[in-house]
Amino acid sequence: MSSLSAQTFDAKRVQDYIDARVDRELNQSIIVGVISLSGEKYFTAGEVSAKDPRPPKPEDVFEIGAVTDIFTATAAASLVVDRQITWMQPVNAYLPEYVGTPHFGHLPLQLVHLVTHTSGLPHNPPNLQPKDVSDPFADFTNDHTYVAISVIGLTIPPGSEYRFSMLGYGLLGHVLTLRTGQTFNELIQTRVSQPLTLQDTTAVLDPAKMVPGHQGLQEVPNWHWDGLAGGGGLYSSARDLLRLTAANMSMIKLDKDDERAVRTTQNVFTKTSMPNTMIGYGWHVTRKALQAVYWQNGKTGGYAAFVGFNPSTKTGCVVLTNSAQGLDDVGFYILDPEQYPLPKPPPSGLRPAKQLMKYEGTYQVGPDAKIDITRDGEKLYAQIPGQPRYRVYPVGKNEFAYATGDVRIIFDDSKRGVNGITMLIGLKKIQGKRIK
Repeated sequence: MSSLSAQTFDAKRVQDYIDARVDRELNQSIIVGVISLSGEKYFTAGEVSAKDPRPPKPEDVFEIGAVTDIFTATAAASLVVDRQITWMQPVNAYLPEYVGTPHFGHLPLQLVHLVTHTSGLPHNPPNLQPKDVSDPFADFTNDHTYVAISVIGLTIPPGSEYRFSMLGYGLLGHVLTLRTGQTFNELIQTRVSQPLTLQDTTAVLDPAKMVPGHQGLQEVPNWHWDGLAGGGGLYSSARDLLRLTAANMSMIKLDKDDERAVRTTQNVFTKTSMPNTMIGYGWHVTRKALQAVYWQNGKTGGYAAFVGFNPSTKTGCVVLTNSAQGLDDVGFYILDPEQYPLPKPPPSGLRPAKQLMKYEGTYQVGPDAKIDITRDGEKLYAQIPGQPRYRVYPVGKNEFAYATGDVRIIFDDSKRGVNGITMLIGLKKIQGKRIK
């Protein structure tokens, strides 16, 4: 299919879908940005917080999680273009001599393996033991990274298999700072933000510019980063990420070397475990029919992000939400509506309040585990003490499910009333007795 005959997305369907996501309390607020040869357009839904009841704006800053990888990869490609590093250099060429690095036999770990997620390193470091689980990387320093890579033994040859690794990208970002003598934020500013004229992207958290993150409808703390910033530690806005996609489609003028660096991140390296998807030097590339979609997503404790572009149609898309519920389906639909149809909006999940009243109570689901079921009008909620409250949605007569679909609650409703519940968590079944 040529770009002239490519199907375009339905703007009303996108707006209705994100409105429904907010109405069903799956997301606190959402902003979708689209850039094409016709210009830029934004769609918004929800309010950024209960304390700040306004829709998100293009300049609002969100945590972007693993979308950081595209910036780290672009910075690395810029240094390659400037001949300050090469992809085939071993990682230990830049680390202190006392730091051991993983290897497989005589095969060393190289920078190319880090940037393409083929290092064989695990997703998270084995010694990740945060003092505060709500801010899991705040106290993980470069020294912790050194300990992690010193004790890891590779089970596959580097470069042989795709395994997504936040640790790998965190290590790559650190190596680049050692090579340049810059902080990670300085590296991103000089190698990416300034060449692309980005205004909001930073590794330095400024709460005044952030929209607050949420789990359910409850605000959660921001994540801070130290030693692994290259794998998830950037904060950015819809307008900056949209400009990033424009640069990748040659829709903005860049210096020749900066253009080469940006293009390098699109070079395909190897296949992944995902259908029709390859990994490049930064971007994932999913191809269906004749069109390819370049994309990356990310998620933190209270945010989710998607960024991608379709070079055939010259369309770029950004989806940001300040909830830990991603909307990749919106991004893929916008970039190739024919191959990635948008699902129907989630059902409203409303039931008569009188019917929901019988479920309210506290249920014992383990020796030291309880779950509270509460109601707000025609909506039902489940909450484990000490954790956020989550809306649950009717999927059967006495059956409800979390928005993610991976946890279901079945109420034991008899003539004597509701006396217990059964929780289905994946393949695990947990019986619970009503105690209150």
